Amino acid sequence: MRVLACGRRWGKSEVVAVEIARTLLQPVPRMVLLVAPSLEQALIPFERVAGLLRQAGASPSIRRTPAPVLTLGQSRLWARSAVRGGLYLRGRKAHLIVVDEAAYVPEAVITEVLMPMLSDTGGRLALVSTPRGKNYFYRLYLEGQEGGERIWSLRSPSWQNPLLSPRILRTQMHWLSERQFQVEYGAAFLDEAGQVFRTEWVDRALMTHLEPEGLTVAGIDWARYQDWTALAILQGAQSAARMLAIQRWQGLAWTEQVKAVAQLLQLHGVQKVLCDRTGVGDPLVEALQNAIPTIHVEGVSFTRVVKQSLVEGLALMLEQGRLQLLPEMALLQELYHFEARATPTGVQLSAERGFHDDLVIALTLAVRALPPVHTTQVLTSGRERL
Repeated sequence: MRVLACGRRWGKSEVVAVEIARTLLQPVPRMVLLVAPSLEQALIPFERVAGLLRQAGASPSIRRTPAPVLTLGQSRLWARSAVRGGLYLRGRKAHLIVVDEAAYVPEAVITEVLMPMLSDTGGRLALVSTPRGKNYFYRLYLEGQEGGERIWSLRSPSWQNPLLSPRILRTQMHWLSERQFQVEYGAAFLDEAGQVFRTEWVDRALMTHLEPEGLTVAGIDWARYQDWTALAILQGAQSAARMLAIQRWQGLAWTEQVKAVAQLLQLHGVQKVLCDRTGVGDPLVEALQNAIPTIHVEGVSFTRVVKQSLVEGLALMLEQGRLQLLPEMALLQELYHFEARATPTGVQLSAERGFHDDLVIALTLAVRALPPVHTTQVLTSGRERL
């Protein structure tokens, strides 16, 4: 096993693509699996592999549906989501498995789904990622540093990439806190002080499979330029719910935002919507009500108390395993960097400096819109029910 912890813009996608292309060009057939938290993330190195093979004079064929597969002679490369798609790869075998952004992939996927695929081929597993606290990726990295034969590991900060502009690094150092700059660009394994949504809760929500009954609801956090307008859609109740969609926009005119949101709400059959009506959100709530009069749209005015209640509702569902999330990388990063900070006036709940929390806020609103947990029947003596 090889573990590579590196900073952002280090060139890990290029390294991953080169390793996979080198394996596929071997004279004997090789089965290779490329996984990431989401399929969109896996497609980045997948496309680069195809380009490298063509540069080497090979002629790979690519099938993109129902899932991406690259064929070169008798060799194959599959690109999959490590969370959803990875669960359906049981029974396959592989000579090489590369996990991109491995620190954002639940440990159970690595140990229960991916590693058994290498057992009868003597194949190799490569985990590449920016760090995410001191989780299993950190433990594997430490084992490699102890000099064992089972694991090779390396940590390399972003500035070891000679092609990365020092100006970009200086800019990021200005916008990020010192600790987060060390995590994102220094590839440092640091615990998240004040992290609201614990890593194990989020990992469990990615692995959870729920088929809940209940309403289809949505939460919307409005923004235009500096932040993002975010939309989260859930189905179920507060006893159990699954995410159907999560999306964000930036830079669109208000009319375009309302139109895009309305289309997604109608596409998923949403029945109830909660929106942030603070500031510019108030007229947008009315605009959305006029655009989709058949859907119940309600505004929520944010105060410190209201925001704390919303965040606690989401945290409780995650802690108790009552929510199934989609493996959307932007959402995972926001959950990881959402923190509670003590201030002279109380506890502040928001993203760390340099990060966004729009998707998290939209998700808290969607959770609040879910039907509450309650008993719908009262049994009496005899056969009557009230």
